[in-house]
Amino acid sequence: MQKWEYLFVTFQVHKFYRPKEVNGKELQDWKRGPSMIDYFNQLGEEGWELVRFKEFSYGKEVEAIFKRPK
Repeated sequence: MQKWEYLFVTFQVHKFYRPKEVNGKELQDWKRGPSMIDYFNQLGEEGWELVRFKEFSYGKEVEAIFKRPK
């Protein structure tokens, strides 16, 4: 049976959507981090697949859930 690992990423608006938290831990200096599209592409290169995308706070925050085989 295939086993999966999951990654929960919260993005917040700071000029562009930027990753702020990964699996509940705030990223250091997140306001200078990559844009959401660059981060998505980085995760794709690492084998992560987007499985859910949800908007919060009237578009000021979004959550993305990714999975990849263990």
